[in-house]
Amino acid sequence: VYAFIDDIIIASKNIEKYLKYIETVLDILNKVHVYISIEKSFIAYLSVRLLSYIVNSEGVAKIDDKIVIFKKLKFPNTFKTLE
Repeated sequence: VYAFIDDIIIASKNIEKYLKYIETVLDILNKVHVYISIEKSFIAYLSVRLLSYIVNSEGVAKIDDKIVIFKKLKFPNTFKTLE
């Protein structure tokens, strides 16, 4: 279970553990009166892209595609090209 500022990611290699983790997390949230929006929830997805990470049964992996895009950008180096 990974917790971010406004996201909770639950991942597991099998469905039984996954369902148990969901039950545990929901029980904890219920005890402290924190409620989640079902409409914004992703449940039982094989893979989820969140922020700049991919979460799947293999774990959490960083996606560097945004960094690659910025590295490919050509910035003007003279006033003439800036115009």
